[in-house]
Formats: sequence, structure tokens, C-alpha cells
Amino acid sequence: MTKAVCDRLCIIGVGLIGGSIGMAARQRSLARQVVGVGRSAERLQAALQAGAIDEAAPSLQDGVRGADMVAVCTPVGLIVPTIKMCLQWLSPECVVTDVGSVKSAIVQQATGLLGERFVGGHPMAGSEQTGVQNARANLFEGTTWALTPTQKTSPDALQKIVALAQGMGAQVITADPEEHDRAVALTSHLPHALALALVHVAENTPYPQLIGGSFRDGTRVAASSPELWRDIFLHNREHVLWAIDEFIGKLQEVRSAIAEEDAETIQRLFTDARLLRQAFGL
Repeated sequence: MTKAVCDRLCIIGVGLIGGSIGMAARQRSLARQVVGVGRSAERLQAALQAGAIDEAAPSLQDGVRGADMVAVCTPVGLIVPTIKMCLQWLSPECVVTDVGSVKSAIVQQATGLLGERFVGGHPMAGSEQTGVQNARANLFEGTTWALTPTQKTSPDALQKIVALAQGMGAQVITADPEEHDRAVALTSHLPHALALALVHVAENTPYPQLIGGSFRDGTRVAASSPELWRDIFLHNREHVLWAIDEFIGKLQEVRSAIAEEDAETIQRLFTDARLLRQAFGL
């Protein structure tokens, strides 16, 4: 039987990620009690019915009071404000983590508020789907869960969050917050920017029936939450702009090869891309 990593786990924001954390924690006995805090009673009732939480807290105060671990699973723009609201009710021993896909500013501000007991986190397990109705206990199986501790982070706090993530089947890596944001700008945030641009470019196609599998695969994430990705782009603005510029440079190289009818370069670019994709394990 899996050893519990905490007694009372409070999940703030019981959507796809928060709900999946709750389901996994309950099914794998990683927490003795899982309590949820949400924006509406209806959503919390849905989380209860889905088995994502044991208890729906009527307020943020009721949820975090007595918790020895808190997972903030709100959109990135609400993570630090939520932590600020929680401060007055958190016990001194409570470890706090988040699941935001942007880390640098959040880690800096949250560490300033919580000190050694904050551990920045980012499970690479999201999708274009949202809500607890799409949550599942095995969402993190085989995925990467990035943690971004600083020199101020308590080793004990870090180990508790490592145990939580590993207990859910994730592979844990530790990363510098700034380097994390640069990496995900390329491999997560840029693909979302490309997907939304591709859909808009294809808007006036004369034959909408001629949708290839590549278009379907390449635009899947354009169906993601507009509010969520608006905040992610703005909070990781510098790195997302850099990633877009890098892409424009490479796309210009492809365009030039096509314009010049340079068959050798076109084939080389495809060959190199195939090898690089294999190297990524895809």
C-alpha cells in the first residue's frame, strides 16, 4: 500500500489537473483526506461526485486551515494572489505547491511569501480538455512533473512534493525556474501559438471538407481554454516572443528552400526533423 505523504491535502481549483491530483491521491492513499476549494458550489459538487475530493470546503479559509499540504491549481494569473489570501490561515508546517506552466515570477513571489515551504511545480499532463469531468486518476502516469526549487526551498518540503508526484506515477525532474520557462516556451507555449495561428490562416479555405490529419493534429490545442492560455502567454511573454522569433527564422529557411526549388535542402530539413523528433522520444 502506498504511504501517505500528507494527512490533509487541500486542492484549490478542482479542474482537470486539480481533480486528477485529487483522484490519484485518494485512490493511491497519498493523502488521508482530500479537500477541495473552488469557485462555485456546483463545481465542487461535481468534484465530489467524480471522486476527486472527500470534502468540499465552503470557503478558502475552511479548506486550507488544518492542511499540511496545499496544491494551488488555479490559472497562472491567480496563483500568487491565491497564496496571499491563504497566508493568514496556513499552518507553519504546511507545504505549498502549484501546477502553473510558468514558473519564474511565480516561484520568486511565492517564495517571498512562503519561504522554504513553497515548491514550484508543473506537471506536463494538461490537454485542450478542461474541468473535473475530464479528470482521471492515471493522468500523470508516465508524464514528466517539473519541480523548481530554489536555494531557499526546504529539502523536506521538496521531498514531500517529489513523493506526491512520484506516487501518482510521474517522472520528476528539477529545473531552474527561468530555464523551465524558456524550455516550455519552445515545447508547449509555441505549439499553442502555432495552432491558433494555423486555424485562423485556414479560416477562408475554399474546401473545409479537405481537412488532413496533420491539420487536425496540429491544431488540437487550439481548442484549449482561451482565458488560461491568454494568461500563460502574458506571464511568459519574453520567452514566448523569443520562441516565436526562432520559429519564424526556421520557417523562413523552409520558405526560401521552396521558393528556390532547392529539393536537396527541403529533403535535408525533413530528414533532420525526423531524426530530431526521434531523439525527443516521440
